[in-house]
Amino acid sequence: MSSLRSRLTIAWMILFPCLSVAMAGEAKRKKHLFADNHAVESSDGVHRVWNTATKANGAQPVRFWQRAPQGNRVPLKASIYASALYDGSRGIIQMWCRVFPGLPPGKALEGTEVHKFMRYGYCESRDGIDFDLISELKGLYSNGDYNIVVTLDPHATDPRNRYKAGYDGARPGFPNGACLAHSADGIEWTPYHEGKPVTGRAADFTNCLIWDEPARLYRLFTRTDYGGGGGPGEIRGMRMMTNPDVENSPAAWTTVREWKLDREGTDEHKRRQIYTMTDWQYSGLHFGLFSIYEWPNDFSEGQTTDHAKRHERDVVNTYLATSRDAVNWDLGAIYTEQPLVERGGDNAWDKDMVFPSSWIITRDQEHWIYYGGANERHGVAEIFQPKREMAIGLAKLPLDRFAGLRAADKPGTIVTKPFKLTSPEIMLNADARDGEVSIEVLDADGQPIAGLSGMDAAMLSNMNEMAWRAKWKSPEIKQRIGQTAQLRLRLRNATLYTVQIAE
Repeated sequence: MSSLRSRLTIAWMILFPCLSVAMAGEAKRKKHLFADNHAVESSDGVHRVWNTATKANGAQPVRFWQRAPQGNRVPLKASIYASALYDGSRGIIQMWCRVFPGLPPGKALEGTEVHKFMRYGYCESRDGIDFDLISELKGLYSNGDYNIVVTLDPHATDPRNRYKAGYDGARPGFPNGACLAHSADGIEWTPYHEGKPVTGRAADFTNCLIWDEPARLYRLFTRTDYGGGGGPGEIRGMRMMTNPDVENSPAAWTTVREWKLDREGTDEHKRRQIYTMTDWQYSGLHFGLFSIYEWPNDFSEGQTTDHAKRHERDVVNTYLATSRDAVNWDLGAIYTEQPLVERGGDNAWDKDMVFPSSWIITRDQEHWIYYGGANERHGVAEIFQPKREMAIGLAKLPLDRFAGLRAADKPGTIVTKPFKLTSPEIMLNADARDGEVSIEVLDADGQPIAGLSGMDAAMLSNMNEMAWRAKWKSPEIKQRIGQTAQLRLRLRNATLYTVQIAE
């Protein structure tokens, strides 16, 4: 174990410079994602579309393996909740998840009896499809659900604190609140706060602890009860708390916001509730990975276990949301029912519930989203608890194509906020395979610049490009370096995802 710990710690030390280089490269090219309107001054005739990831591995679950006492490799049951990270220094995908090393073959992953087989596990994979169990986690107590969110802390200076975790570790006599822990290798853990909860109820959630570098503080997302603490009367919400120094004051959290889904009125909890949420930070945005419990406790489709029919009531779907401050969230994908990962159809292993992993992995010009799926509904013990199987799958999106602004046959227009033009090199990530995107440069007053606008606009036509370089015939673009400018983009049958400007 000591050699494994040393190997992982060294990998960490190698990984940090890699992250610094990536961040330096990012700074050289300013990227504006149109997953929100942060870079938009005005728009007309466009609307936001949220993309659904494409399932990998033939839409089948990824595979987990363990070593039998005889030394041979045998299948291992694993399920969400899971945290997946990519260690670029070793070319390894790391996965912390629920594992069931002693589960008898064919036994369903549900019911209280199965909890005696459940463990926290750490697994690794080179191809992202076949994962080997490296070790069960050590030093952590679970009060039953084995919920854990593991994060890499770029703010940590002590190697012993480089991995941090939120988990359901409240011992008998304490409220079921979130517990926190730290680790040098991701396997051997030391709880903060003597293992006591640092929050009140409830920890049956993705207890998400992150470092927010722009804000210079830690954030913790966990569950708030608005109804009963379990059972048919449960109304699930969430809260976000902040703490500038988790390592020295792990229980000193300030609650910033508690909320639930109620845009459609006080009875919206009968339609949808927040089930889990994590905050993945990318390119200046907070991306909330939400699992939403839809039509909870509605068993109008039958109270008999059915592994063939895809249900639409008492199900869980996965959506993305965006925020600039981690407090106020754009929930458009939830309310327009545009899932990040679609539930499977009839007979599929993931037809009734889909839960996102804690983080999204970015590699090879793609975003990898691991997710948990189940072939039956959520259920509630007091009314109906279906038998179900759960597993972990993988879905992918092209780089930066979480959401974009789209115009159909009728052209639409986007005008960016003013910015300092630092380079003549402007790149678009856009899908115009059946249409076009034109890009004009405007001056500080929003007026067209001769040679860079109108008939002289750069044009992307009948192409689907992730890094298309805009080109103008006029040399005027070089004369405008250092000046304030705006971009006007006209779309027809096209979706715009990003604009990048070299610095």
